[in-house]
Amino acid sequence: MYKLLLSLLLVILTLADPGPAFAEPEISSAATTEASVEAGSVPRPNYKRYKGRKKHRKPGFFRRWAARRKAKRKMKAAPRKGVITVDPPTRNK
Repeated sequence: MYKLLLSLLLVILTLADPGPAFAEPEISSAATTEASVEAGSVPRPNYKRYKGRKKHRKPGFFRRWAARRKAKRKMKAAPRKGVITVDPPTRNK
């Protein structure tokens, strides 16, 4: 249903005559804008693209898998620690 409506809308837009829709620019306003542009040009700032909060994003499947393999390797390589046994606590008499 949506594809049919979209295709009809596209057909209507392609058959519409765009000539009357565009307004002709006025000569006086064009002269004032050219004068203002030449008078003082302000440089536009360069904005960096936002890449999201990487700290709080969950790593992908392969990175988690690699981290798990690395942790297992570290556990196997580390020497085993012995168990320390302690006598049970005694009460003061």
